[in-house]
Amino acid sequence: MSDDEVIRFEITDYDLDNEFNPNRNRRAKKEQQIYGVWAKDSDEEDNEDNIRQRTRKPKDFSAPIGFVAGGVQQAGKKKDEKKKELLEKSEASTSRPKYVDSSDEDDQAVNPDERETAGIRRAGQGLRGSNLGGGVGSWEKHTKGIGAKLLLQMGYQPGKGLGKDLQGISAPVEATVRKGRGAIGAYGPEKAAQKAKKEEERRLKEKEEEEQKGTKEKTCNWKKSHKGRYFYKDAADVIQEGKPTMHTISSNELSRVPVIDLTGREKKVLSGYHALRAAAPRYEHEPRRDCTRFAAPELSHNLQLMVDCCEQDIIQNARELQQAEDEIVVLERDVEEYNKKLREEDQVIEKVQAIISRVETLNKPDVSLETAFEVLSDLKETFPLEYEMFGLGTIGGNIVSPLLSAMMAKWNPLQNPDEPVPTFLKWRPLLTDESYNTLLWQHFVPHIATAAESWDARAPGGMARALEAWRGAAPGWLLRAAAARHVAPALLAAVRAWDPTRDTLPVHRWVLPWHALAGDALAAAVYPLIRSRLAAALAAWHPADQSARPLLAAWREAWGPALTPLLHHHVLPKLEHCLRAAPVELVGRENAAWQWCVQWVELLGAPTLAALAARALLPRWLAALAAWLNTQPPHATVLASYADFRKMFPEDILKEPAVRDAFRKALDMMNRSTDIDSIEPPPPPRFTPSEPKETSKIDILSSIASQKSFSELLESRCIEKGITFVPIAGKYREGRPLYKIGELQCYVIRNVIMYSNDGGRTFAPIGLDRLLSLVEE
Repeated sequence: MSDDEVIRFEITDYDLDNEFNPNRNRRAKKEQQIYGVWAKDSDEEDNEDNIRQRTRKPKDFSAPIGFVAGGVQQAGKKKDEKKKELLEKSEASTSRPKYVDSSDEDDQAVNPDERETAGIRRAGQGLRGSNLGGGVGSWEKHTKGIGAKLLLQMGYQPGKGLGKDLQGISAPVEATVRKGRGAIGAYGPEKAAQKAKKEEERRLKEKEEEEQKGTKEKTCNWKKSHKGRYFYKDAADVIQEGKPTMHTISSNELSRVPVIDLTGREKKVLSGYHALRAAAPRYEHEPRRDCTRFAAPELSHNLQLMVDCCEQDIIQNARELQQAEDEIVVLERDVEEYNKKLREEDQVIEKVQAIISRVETLNKPDVSLETAFEVLSDLKETFPLEYEMFGLGTIGGNIVSPLLSAMMAKWNPLQNPDEPVPTFLKWRPLLTDESYNTLLWQHFVPHIATAAESWDARAPGGMARALEAWRGAAPGWLLRAAAARHVAPALLAAVRAWDPTRDTLPVHRWVLPWHALAGDALAAAVYPLIRSRLAAALAAWHPADQSARPLLAAWREAWGPALTPLLHHHVLPKLEHCLRAAPVELVGRENAAWQWCVQWVELLGAPTLAALAARALLPRWLAALAAWLNTQPPHATVLASYADFRKMFPEDILKEPAVRDAFRKALDMMNRSTDIDSIEPPPPPRFTPSEPKETSKIDILSSIASQKSFSELLESRCIEKGITFVPIAGKYREGRPLYKIGELQCYVIRNVIMYSNDGGRTFAPIGLDRLLSLVEE
């Protein structure tokens, strides 16, 4: 054994088969020695000989006769005598039927030698030889040749393509062994690699035949060959080695330094750093054979030096070529991009020249408003992007400004408010918002200011129509600014000259129409002055005068919450004073003072009027009703008086707790009065605060005190003194209802009065007289 040969001790398939099949015969059979891993096992079920031996049965001569098709004989053709002899010989040697094709191609085919034909392994077997031609299927000489037989029976013609019309491939698909683990095409063209492989196999085969001439006959034991192999590099391999990788070294001297790789199971000596990459050449890891038959170290060194220089030149040329190709691709891409940019720039230049030629017509001194409009509208329709990009909308505003100034020189907003509106609406789409608003501020607002100087603020019609006509042509903020700057000062001067006690024209008729446009400006200066003038006028006002209510109601939406203090300071006190001074009529007459109060319910609100009634009307009415019930009047008369008095209260006021409790209290008094013995009823009393009938009420209450509870006695004493005594809805203390007596709270338990002066947190006992004195204080 030479020094460079290595015995490998890796685990083989034979070792694995023996490991998992301990009962297997360790001595290889003859078929296994010949075919190796491709040998068929004698125990396999798909072995044709075994199947024939197991399935062969004795012939049954009593069975009906079965004929075998012998092909189709075409008229006018003669069979070859050789074919007849071969067919007879075949039928005599075997019972398997044979088919003879009568086509033209079979007449011209020449039968090959039996020893070289697929499917013929021994003479006298009786199988028909099959020859596909061109060396196709030559490996079937070791098998039964079933593949060639099936192809011929299906109509295949040797040397021609597959398919019905012979349009398929004529040569079999060849397998290619690649250098590494790359994909298809990673190591160059596949066909070139196949040719190189065939040439290498041919040379190896010739060399093996020469070496086997003088050797002894091989033994039956299989042995792996350790003889050296020859590898040949071409330009593609050299270029593949020279491709830049993560291990590439720029220096030519260092790139040829041998590299020792100790990362695997064995030590590997590589020719350079380039061999460390994954796709290393196939000869890098193979053992090298020393040259012993030809000893010329100087010549070998020179040859190796020349080979290395040639490889470096090939690699350098390949790199330069690849770099040049990359530069060409980049340059082509750059040329394409620059050409595209040039075309775009040419288009832009053409558009700019067309725009400039049209804009120059606007610089003429005799250009009209219609001509400018036609030119700008044409530019916006033809070049919309350039129109926005170059700011032609702003430039158009500067061009049209003097033309609009000449057109509006004689315009009067009070007489012809909408005369320039169509012109501005026509120009609005062509100009930017900023430019259009500038034109309005330069030409519209000055005319409004001039008209406001001669405008009468008490006749808002003309100016209001002028601003309303421009609502579609001017933005809202501009109209509001014009009204606040020029209309509000005129209104303020008119309000200062206004006298509410003498002026017959209401102020809201000529001020409120400007609330929508100049509301903020009016709220700052005009509205406070109007409220102060109205407050001064209300000082001499009487509730019987109904003219004040519509004047104040007109300002409800404009003033909002600011109207409430005016009403509470100047209207509500007068209503309460009249309500307290007016007598309480139980039968026959209406309470006029309360009717005056009810008319203000929309402005003051139901809760305010309910509180007013609870303070000034309902306690006096309950006291008068109690005094009247003590005289035992007819029950029907009392019910009619109760119903008439209740009708004077609107539904919103009746829903308030204070009013609802007062009427419930009146019903309780009426229900208790039905239990008293009837006496001759005197006429209904006229109750006024200046004429109290203390003696009669005390006498009547003392006469019935023995029949009432302590709570009812307390209630009677409160009515006698005019003190509010009502139950608090939903509140109880120790199971007893709570009452509100004046500003205090109390409840009665076992004829003991418990009162609280801190809102119901603590209660203490107190006497009846002491309680009434505290309430009066």
